Amino acid sequence: METRYIKLEYEEALVAKKQLLSTELNLLETQKIVRDYKFLRKKELILKNYLRRCLRELRAKINSERSTMPEEEEPIKTKIRKSTEKRRHDDIQRQLEEIQEKLARLQQL
Repeated sequence: METRYIKLEYEEALVAKKQLLSTELNLLETQKIVRDYKFLRKKELILKNYLRRCLRELRAKINSERSTMPEEEEPIKTKIRKSTEKRRHDDIQRQLEEIQEKLARLQQL
């Protein structure tokens, strides 16, 4: 293999050397950024797994606490709603009976 040389002026050689060094610098900075990204990504995955594990444990604790609690009776609001509905129904029923009695009296006349 034959080696060939190209003659460059001092200015051209200086510019080429600056560009080469600048390219090396950019490559090293990019390599550092990639290395930092990989480190941070690994750290993120570790933290996500830790959080997932903590949430799973918390869910298990909540479920065990719920299982030891007594069963909840019917909520008070539902009881109140049912009693007011019953009163309304009774009122309507009473009014119907009164109207029927009045009708019966009128028919007797």
